[in-house]
Amino acid sequence: MFTKKLSLLNQKNILIIGMAREGLSTAEFLLQHLPQANITLTDQKELAQLDVTWTSLLKQNRQLKYQTAGQVREEKFDVVFKTPGIPHKVLTEVYQLDLQTSELYSNTQLFFDLLPEFKVKPLTIGITGTKGKSTTTSMIYHVLKNNLENVYLAGNIGVPPLRLLEKADPQKKNTFVLEMSCHQLADLNTSPSFAVVLDISPDHLDYYPTFEDYFQAKTAICRFQKDGDLVFFNGDSKTARRMAELSHGKHYHFSLKDTDLVDFIKTTDSKLVGEHNIYNTMPAVLIARQLGVTDQKIAESIASFTPVSHRLEHVATHNNVKYYDDSASSAPEATVAALHAFAGQKIVLIAGGSEKGVEFDHLAEEIIKADLRYLILFPTTGEKILRSILEIDPNGHLSTNHYFANSMAEAIARAHEVARENDVVLLSPACASYNMFKNYEDRGNQFKELAQSL
Repeated sequence: MFTKKLSLLNQKNILIIGMAREGLSTAEFLLQHLPQANITLTDQKELAQLDVTWTSLLKQNRQLKYQTAGQVREEKFDVVFKTPGIPHKVLTEVYQLDLQTSELYSNTQLFFDLLPEFKVKPLTIGITGTKGKSTTTSMIYHVLKNNLENVYLAGNIGVPPLRLLEKADPQKKNTFVLEMSCHQLADLNTSPSFAVVLDISPDHLDYYPTFEDYFQAKTAICRFQKDGDLVFFNGDSKTARRMAELSHGKHYHFSLKDTDLVDFIKTTDSKLVGEHNIYNTMPAVLIARQLGVTDQKIAESIASFTPVSHRLEHVATHNNVKYYDDSASSAPEATVAALHAFAGQKIVLIAGGSEKGVEFDHLAEEIIKADLRYLILFPTTGEKILRSILEIDPNGHLSTNHYFANSMAEAIARAHEVARENDVVLLSPACASYNMFKNYEDRGNQFKELAQSL
């Protein structure tokens, strides 16, 4: 299996940069299928600092070796697999790679390149956007998994795409649902058969010089689509419309103005909270209908869908105060959507985190409109968020009703102290987590555990 494409990689000098889960998936797949390839691993960490899995893999495979950046600079490589999120300048400045002579590759690109060798052409469904893509991806997967055979989930949601090739039966019809981040899309030259484009708003501006650069990084979701492909896009979003225009496939837009679709979703007993989750559900309905699933089956599947962890997840109730973990909201627009979900209720908001270069003016306006009970802020962006609020409303009650917390325990204790009956305590940071937590999951898990232990 996969001999045609992989034969081009065999006996090549291959470099894998980045020893996280995608790097591991790539290394294990290549070792299984390319017994004659020379494979070098590298990371900006020393081998001793990496997971012990790598040491074990190196001991078991003689064709595999680990090199420091300095050693990599002394060699020539035919193919370079780059983990998503590693900037190109790291390749040229840290490793001094010549990208004119080395073919740049990724786990996701190899996955797409191998699909034509399936006996039955698979269906690939890719989802991107700034906020909501994990919920949208999970909902699409859930609805299709409940109603079709051989449906698989991968991508930015946690499973590297190459892992799916070990599970799928190439003799049968397979459907692959992929959450696709800007980093995974940036170097692709293939688009999925079905593309889903949610709203695109400023994010990752610590990585991309401008919003336009960030936008362009995502365009591979539909830029390489052909006449027989489909793109589903948020018709209420100018940026989603603009991206969908790049597709040569058939266009399907979804909108809150489509009252029939909105009313259908509202009758499904969905557990998802907020208007933004109507947007996140619409693609699943449209795609399932496209694939012949009845509305009754779609409604039953939506009703049985459990909200994704850390996305407006209700985790505890104490003294009629509800605690919601929305830690995955690492961009201002995602937090705005969370505030809208609790319109009319008093909110104690926990926000702030590490800097990504985004502005908080719009978030500040929405926080003022939401008339919070109290605002709890994490470094380093907490001060920036408060400054944006006070520039608009210098004498508002948040000028005094705020608190700077240096740990999740401190934030929860303060929230518990200030919340009143029927309030909502909402962790929706609008920022990344890396200055205080391992990742957004760690941040959310700490919130959940502390809220449940009150």
